[in-house]
Amino acid sequence: MIKGLPFYKWMHVKCAPSAVLVVTTRTDLFPRRDVATFVNSYPTLDVSPDLVKGEYTAGAPIYLQVKLSRDIDEEDEGDDQTVVAPFYPTKKMANWWLVVGEPTTRQLLVIKKVTVNKSLSVKLEFSLTKGTHLLKLFVICDSYFGADHDIPLPSIEVLEGEESDSDEDMESGDETQK
Repeated sequence: MIKGLPFYKWMHVKCAPSAVLVVTTRTDLFPRRDVATFVNSYPTLDVSPDLVKGEYTAGAPIYLQVKLSRDIDEEDEGDDQTVVAPFYPTKKMANWWLVVGEPTTRQLLVIKKVTVNKSLSVKLEFSLTKGTHLLKLFVICDSYFGADHDIPLPSIEVLEGEESDSDEDMESGDETQK
């Protein structure tokens, strides 16, 4: 997170063992108000993924319910999602990318871009092939370093779909008749 602070240069980060030390000892190099504004606007997001229970079959839709909630001070007025980015040419809103993937096969299953004011519930749909799958939910902020989440999901056992069984039977039956 410290690299994203306004008025910081790499040399300040290298010599500082912690962000608190930098903020308290290097205030002669930058205005405190700008740093405080940035730190107070840094997003804290709570993520609760819930895989919809059921029997999973190959090719059938699987649903992941994701609840996102921001930690907002009650005295803050409004739900301003404007990013503190003094060198960005226009007003920038903080957005989050929800990505479900399987790291072992390096396959992405679903991607969705959202903006979270206070709380948001999103239903993601994807399908899998037969077998055991170890998936992860990645929640990626497009505006702040270090605000991302990498959440492992429970192992999913996917059974062979009914349609693929009948297709294979028909193909194997055709071959035996020839």
